[in-house]
Amino acid sequence: MKRKRIAAFIAVAGLVILAACGGDDATEDTVAEDPATETTEAPAEAPAEASPADVALARVDALLQNVTSLDLGAEPASVPEGKTVFYIACSVPVCAEIQTGVEEAVAALAAKGWTIKSTSHQDSPDTVAAAFDAAIAAKPDVIMTSGNPRDWFKSQLDTLKGLGIPVISWSIPEPFEPGDGINVNILSGDDYFYYGVAMADYAFANSPNKNIVFVGLPVFPVLATVQEGFKTEIETICPDCTVKFQEVGLGDLGTNLPGIMVSALQADPSIDFVAYAFGGMMFGVPEALDAAGLVNQAKAVSQAGGPMNFGFIANGKHQTGELALASGLLGWRAVDIAITIFNDGSIPKSAGVQGVYGKTDIGLNGLPLQILTKDTITDPAALWSGVSGYQDLFKKRWKL
Repeated sequence: MKRKRIAAFIAVAGLVILAACGGDDATEDTVAEDPATETTEAPAEAPAEASPADVALARVDALLQNVTSLDLGAEPASVPEGKTVFYIACSVPVCAEIQTGVEEAVAALAAKGWTIKSTSHQDSPDTVAAAFDAAIAAKPDVIMTSGNPRDWFKSQLDTLKGLGIPVISWSIPEPFEPGDGINVNILSGDDYFYYGVAMADYAFANSPNKNIVFVGLPVFPVLATVQEGFKTEIETICPDCTVKFQEVGLGDLGTNLPGIMVSALQADPSIDFVAYAFGGMMFGVPEALDAAGLVNQAKAVSQAGGPMNFGFIANGKHQTGELALASGLLGWRAVDIAITIFNDGSIPKSAGVQGVYGKTDIGLNGLPLQILTKDTITDPAALWSGVSGYQDLFKKRWKL
């Protein structure tokens, strides 16, 4: 069965591959024509059930398409005046990229009297707690943060809950609406599980030998969830694949990991695909493989990477795909959610993605998702925008 026919079958069957991709109007529902309404002499034969591998290949095809619209759910009724956002930045580069988006969004609301304050930490329990203490002392109207277990700032969450200050997070292994002090988790645990699934699908589609390595960074709980999704999917779609899981620590990035990957590929020349749990892990890896004459042995994919990864892809250095995060757009979306919370306490949701291992909180954030390749990276030095001109879309949504 050809992939396009498989994708069509999945769409008719109601397995939505990616709600954010498709038509020009993000609020428009697409309804498949019911073949039963056609006049025929005999009932049409039902299509054969797609195998898990067929579904995986169709998902890859869908995720390779350019995203053209956003589904952000209900618009906020109005923008309140004079709000202060406090941003708590983690230690990895993507947090700085998201902060830029938050700052741009707050600047767009300057005429409404909005301001921003910020601090940072080193992704350890003591520094995270200290950052939240600083946020509480600043008495903002909303706090935005990412990536760390709630146990590291539980007492501060209790304080904020008592003060009525909402917390908007992303990248914690919890539901979209976690509760207990955190109003919304824009990138949920289910989202990260799905990223692992999508990376497994891409690895399966691009590994002729079906000999694959997954490089994990489980110090971040959500990256452990990516690994879980990858393992679950690859075992489902390719039980005969050879898959090795190589876990590393933060201290290995840019130091030991390049040598680890050289050794792995030298030890087994049949390895032809590597999945990295996070794009930032790949610092120095393609260069080391190139120096060892191995850069063309195995293709690679990662998620939430940035210009470094785009450069590897554009230059044909090991990496061929990136499950991209629109980090600047995420910052605007966080502010958008804050506006709605200030209005009535509700949280706007997109339609999401259904039918993936029973996970119910995939894509509720409305963020675009795409596997970028050499053909779809227009400027390797720039962050991925997700949807061109998204800033104007948010301004229109906020009636600015």
